[in-house]
Amino acid sequence: MIDAMVEEVVVNRWSFESAHFSTIKRALKRVFGCWHREMSLPFTRGNETYRTCVNCGARRRFDLERWTMVGEFYRPQSRSDLTSAR
Repeated sequence: MIDAMVEEVVVNRWSFESAHFSTIKRALKRVFGCWHREMSLPFTRGNETYRTCVNCGARRRFDLERWTMVGEFYRPQSRSDLTSAR
């Protein structure tokens, strides 16, 4: 019975700390933005090759000849923007 109580306290404390750190992490991300550390493999669509940030969805052009990312990060237009532009 004591083991169950101790385990419950540890689990409750861990979930509280996880929620607390999650709030801090979101606040820091909002202030400093995404650092784009986790990038996807290169994608080619049409005549454009790019890599996408796994965390925020930002894209960066990719040069297949030099096998490096080039230019600034950009956000793709959303589908709603594309349909309203017609």
